[in-house]
This record gives sequence, C-alpha cells and structure tokens, in this order.
Amino acid sequence: MKTFECGQNFLFESFDNGQTYYGPFKDRIVKLVQITPHIIGIDSNVKKNLKNEMEIFLRCKDDYNEMLKVIAIDDLMNEVISYSKGLRLLKQEEFECSISYLLSQCSNIPRIKHHLRQLGEIYGQKVRYEKREFFLFPTREDLLDVSEDTFRELGFGYRAKYIWNFINCHPGFLLEEFEDSEEFNKNLQCIDGIGKKVADCIQLFGYGDVTHFPVDIWIKRFMIQYYNEGKKASTKILSRLGRQLFKNWAGYAQEFIYYYARKNMKIEN
Repeated sequence: MKTFECGQNFLFESFDNGQTYYGPFKDRIVKLVQITPHIIGIDSNVKKNLKNEMEIFLRCKDDYNEMLKVIAIDDLMNEVISYSKGLRLLKQEEFECSISYLLSQCSNIPRIKHHLRQLGEIYGQKVRYEKREFFLFPTREDLLDVSEDTFRELGFGYRAKYIWNFINCHPGFLLEEFEDSEEFNKNLQCIDGIGKKVADCIQLFGYGDVTHFPVDIWIKRFMIQYYNEGKKASTKILSRLGRQLFKNWAGYAQEFIYYYARKNMKIEN
C-alpha cells in the first residue's frame, strides 16, 4: 500500500509485507486492507463514525483524476504518476503530525518511528486489537507534564526543547483563523524549531493544505536535476517552483515524486 510507504505517516505498520496496515488514529486503532488495487477494507476497535473518519483520513473527496491531469505536465511526470499511482495523501491529526515532523529534523524514518512509538508506549493509551497490543498516540494534555530533560532521556537530542516548547506554548491553530495559506505558513515558521520544510509538511499532512510543496533532500535533487536545469537552488525557491508547476495539487505531486525518487534511485548525487 503505497500510501503508507511514502514517508508521510510514521505510525502505521504492516505485519504481512504491505497487504494490511494497522495504526493509531485519534481515539482508535485502524486496520486497512488492500483487497484489490481500487478497494480498501477498513476495520477498527472503535466502530462509531468509522466510515466518516476514514473518508477524512484518506481524503476520499479529493478529485483524484483531476489531480492526475494537473500534475501530468510532461513525459517525466507521466512516468512518476505511472509508478506512484494509487498513493493517496492522508489528512492526519494535527498534533500528532506536528510532533512527527518536529522529530524528523536531521533524522531518518526508522528513528522517527522509534521515537513516536516511545511516546505512545510511555504516555499513550494501550489498546488490544486482534490479539495484538497497540498504543494510541498521546494527546497534548498527556504530555504537558513531561519535562524537556525527559524528552532528552528518550533520545530526542536537540529536538527535545522544540517538542517541549511546542507542547507547552502552542495550544493549537485553526487554518481558517489566518488570512491565507501563506500567513499560516509564516506563523508556523515563527515557532522555535519549525523551518520552511517542517512548516510545509505540517500544513500539507496535518492541516490538509495540498497547495504546499515540502522540499527534502530527495525532492531537492529531483527538482534541480529535472526542472531547474541542474542549477543549485534554495529550498524556498524549489518549493515555489513546485507550486508553480503543479498548481493547487502541488502536495500530491511532491509525494508522488518522493515515492518515485526513493524507490527508483535515479537521482544523481
């Protein structure tokens, strides 16, 4: 299931080589099964509002075919689409997503997953589902009494102060409170530890703003090589270029490119 193998969510895991995924979502553990290439089976330990919650989580109301048309700007992107098609963006819970990407700085996917599991196992609620033990991701309230030193003891390193500050000093945001998408993004970047890339990831994956185009090392290499004539450019410039090329579906294009680039290893150093 490409959606859970493209680096946007770090808490869903598979026990059968990618056919079935389990993970925490808000107050429940969710099970997603790939029945056919176009059909996903859904189950959970909490049945209430499951269909509605999963339609939001899986962004089922996005016009997927329209998105594909918009981002198919040339032969290269047609190749990217062919390889990545079926991947969906997820509308994640804002707090969990923000903590995930604060922890992602100068890190890698296995380490991010490890740190998030630590938080769940120590501070989250234990849930038994299908004879397996899972942990819900802790809420902000669950973590308010955790000290910066404790986060350091968990191995968060310099990120510990960012995590503590975010939990204690930033009780939450509503995208609609801001005049526009850019103002919200700039506001996120005013938070200690959140730069352009992390702000874009939080805005895209946590707040569902698919116009944003986060730039990590894979996206940077891809964009420079194929869309910037091989010329070096800043993260900010490449993010703007991605939004210009892929319009209101830039976030989808970014994730398709990321999945394609990592799997194909066609990016020159």
